[in-house]
Amino acid sequence: MANEQLTALKEMTICRALSTAEVEAIAAVVESREVAAGGDLFREGEPGDGLFLVVAGEIGVIKRGPAGEHLLARLGSGGMLGEMSLVTAEPRSATGRALVGTRTLFLPAARFRSLLEANSIAAHKMVAAIADVLARRLATMNGIVLQLAEKPAAANAERSPLKTQDLAALHRTMQVWSF
Repeated sequence: MANEQLTALKEMTICRALSTAEVEAIAAVVESREVAAGGDLFREGEPGDGLFLVVAGEIGVIKRGPAGEHLLARLGSGGMLGEMSLVTAEPRSATGRALVGTRTLFLPAARFRSLLEANSIAAHKMVAAIADVLARRLATMNGIVLQLAEKPAAANAERSPLKTQDLAALHRTMQVWSF
């Protein structure tokens, strides 16, 4: 099983900059988890306890809203979710649900923090990779906010137009939004 975890980790973007020895250090602390189609890896509002890496299958990132659930993203093999739980103690901001039978690797936050405290180069490189992912997600959200701001009021006649303060609030929210 450990060899399968090592092979899977080597294929993950978050581990791309790690040496073989560094990947082995991470493989020693991850856990394999499988979830059947329709099952939840985690639920919105639960404590964030670790990062999930999708080895095989597909996870839907789902957010509750006033009108029900909304699918925010689909993450397949190589996908990463729950990364913020490695650096903050915030609750989960969305639900991770298997759209098909899915196999993941789970990196518990407590074990990752122990690696950081031990000054693990692998853990530090992973933090840099997480920062890169978060920066790209923030850039995407900035683009969405800009598109919303530029929609003419006429196209939204049935809705009230977005106000600058609404966009500022949305932008602040998106800065901390993660799966």
